[in-house]
Amino acid sequence: MFAKTRSFSFIDRLIIEVEGAVQAPLQVTLKSEDGQIWCKTENPIHSGAASIDWEGLGELPYGIYTVECSQGKDTVEMKTVKRI
Repeated sequence: MFAKTRSFSFIDRLIIEVEGAVQAPLQVTLKSEDGQIWCKTENPIHSGAASIDWEGLGELPYGIYTVECSQGKDTVEMKTVKRI
């Protein structure tokens, strides 16, 4: 599985593009720099490529976050910035 954010930063929504996924739920976790979990979501994914539009993130504090996408034993982590 390969995952990436469409943009390096976000304001109130985060778009995650996933490739090479299997047909199973994808768990996405948003963690602050100190490892605190701020948000979690689970989305059904069909085999192949998919895009996840994660809305409602406007109330998060500004800063650097780690987006963790996991499906089965596969886990991908990437950095993103919540900005004004």
